[in-house]
Amino acid sequence: MKRFAFVTRHAPTPEQAAIAAQAGIELVPVGDRDGFSISPEEFTGFSGVVVVHAGAALRCFSSGITVGVFDNVNRAPVGQKPDFRATRLVIWAHRDGAVDPGEFMPVNQIEVVL
Repeated sequence: MKRFAFVTRHAPTPEQAAIAAQAGIELVPVGDRDGFSISPEEFTGFSGVVVVHAGAALRCFSSGITVGVFDNVNRAPVGQKPDFRATRLVIWAHRDGAVDPGEFMPVNQIEVVL
């Protein structure tokens, strides 16, 4: 199992953990970070990071770190408190100096480029 830092103030949900496990990824909660000043150097002991903030994803990816982002849907009825659930995980990785973009896959499937 590859260990990915899970950068958010929340613990992984059961859906997130299950989707990551399908890809052979263990989510290791490391707490929240400011997305615009995140320090990619603190994640050198991990195979990659999973983030919720676009700025964090860009800073980490531009530093050569493999980045994952969950795709979420709101399952709450209109007018109710939002109830977001993870449906898939998209991974972006560098390979041989080139960028392999993640691809969106059907619910509960994943495209991992490592």
